[in-house]
Amino acid sequence: MWKSLDRYFGRGSYYWLKDRIHPDREYTQLTYARLIGEVLRPQTRWLDAGGGHQILEVATPDMELALVKRVRLAVCCDRVVDAIAKHRSIRLGVGAALDHLPFRSESLDLITLNNVAEHLERPREVLSEFARVLAPGGRVIIHTPNVSSYAVRIAELGRRILPKPFVMELIRYMDFREEGDVFPTYYRANTCTDLAAAAGHAGLSSEKVLLAPTRPLFYFIAPLCAAELAASRLLIRLGAERFAASVILAVFRKPA
Repeated sequence: MWKSLDRYFGRGSYYWLKDRIHPDREYTQLTYARLIGEVLRPQTRWLDAGGGHQILEVATPDMELALVKRVRLAVCCDRVVDAIAKHRSIRLGVGAALDHLPFRSESLDLITLNNVAEHLERPREVLSEFARVLAPGGRVIIHTPNVSSYAVRIAELGRRILPKPFVMELIRYMDFREEGDVFPTYYRANTCTDLAAAAGHAGLSSEKVLLAPTRPLFYFIAPLCAAELAASRLLIRLGAERFAASVILAVFRKPA
């Protein structure tokens, strides 16, 4: 009984409501995967930075395995060594801080950063380090929350005023994450302007910046989910993407 209610009126309601209210809304992890796929070449040397045990937040590793097989070298890097040891698609991993990478200058062609930029205390230093290890023409592809959006603002307000045990229960229920997978957030490069400024400081040029709506904040309550989907779609049509879209997808390039 509970599973049926959850499927049609709780957490599962988003999927059938989206198809009826905002059918062209795409899961941002798929958009991110497509951006990565567009730049991969057989000679690409790819670093997935700070991603823990996976590249993409998708249910199965098939998509990321297909991407990894297309490149000359794929390596992951994270400060949590236990996570990279359990990586589901990349076999080579190094434990290191992102602002002190153990790679030679100009030794990589692509660096990806999936839901990591929001956790960086010193994003300018990290992006400068990325610029150092990238070969001319190399790219950084970033997927990160947009703090200008209403959803991220409300979520952060909730984190500040609600008791931590309650917040952890919400995260566990909404995102299926345990406390060990929740890390401090700083949001020091999480507007389009701030992210572009940090990249520019590192000498990286902006190639593409997209704002995309993700799953509604109240996706787990069908009436609120429907209202949020409709409001988000209207705001985007009115040109208010920065307020409605809770994800930034950006591609930066090191000049050749």
